[in-house]
Amino acid sequence: MEKYFKIFLDGYYGYWNYLQSEILYPSWHNYFYWLIGLSLLVWMLEVIFPWRKGRPFFRKDFWLDAFYMFFNFFLFSLILYNSLSNVFVEAFNDFLGLFGITNLVAIEVNSWPVWGQFLLLFVVADFIQWNVHRMLHRVPWLWEFHKVHHSVEQMGFAAHLRYHWMETIVYKSMQYIPLAMIGFGLADFFVLHIFTIAIGHLNHANVKISYGPLKYIFNNPV
Repeated sequence: MEKYFKIFLDGYYGYWNYLQSEILYPSWHNYFYWLIGLSLLVWMLEVIFPWRKGRPFFRKDFWLDAFYMFFNFFLFSLILYNSLSNVFVEAFNDFLGLFGITNLVAIEVNSWPVWGQFLLLFVVADFIQWNVHRMLHRVPWLWEFHKVHHSVEQMGFAAHLRYHWMETIVYKSMQYIPLAMIGFGLADFFVLHIFTIAIGHLNHANVKISYGPLKYIFNNPV
C-alpha cells in the first residue's frame, strides 16, 4: 500500500513539473502550444469562412468552452487523473505479475516502417474511440456524462473539447489494454493526438470551404 501511495504523490510532482515545462519551454513536442496554435488557426478560419454567418467574434459560451479545453487537457490531470492512472497501471501490472505475465506487448511494431506503425495506431485508436462514442450515446448512465458535450448551442471549434471529465476516464480505460499490447513510442502518440485534435476542431468549427479536398471535412461539422 505504501508503494501505491508514493506513486500517487509522485504523480502530482511529476505532472506539475511536466506542466511547467510545457508552459515555460515551448517546443515542437509541446501539447500546450500545439493546442493553442491549432485553436487560433481554426478560430481564424471561422472568422474568414463562416458556415453560419453573423456570429459574434466570441460566440455564445466561447469562454466556457475555452475553460473546458484547458481543464480537460491539463488541469484534470493535475488535480487527480494522472496520479490515479499511475496507481492503476502499477496495480494492473502487479495483478498480471501474479500470473507470471510481465510484458503486455503482443505485437512488436518497432521494425515496421513508420507509416505502417502510424496507420495501425490510427486504425486501432479510432476503432476504440468510435465504439466508446457509440456507448456514450446508447448506455443510459454514460449518456448522463456525454450530454454535456451536446449542450452546445452555438457550434465552434472549442465545442470539440466541451465534455465531462468522466469521458476521459472512460476513453483512456478502454484504450489502455489494446494500445499497451502494441509497442508504440510516445512520439507516435503525440503525432496521432495532434492529428485528432485538428480533425476534431474542424469537425466542430463554424467553417465553410466551398472548394478543394477539404470541402467535406469543413462542411460536415459534428
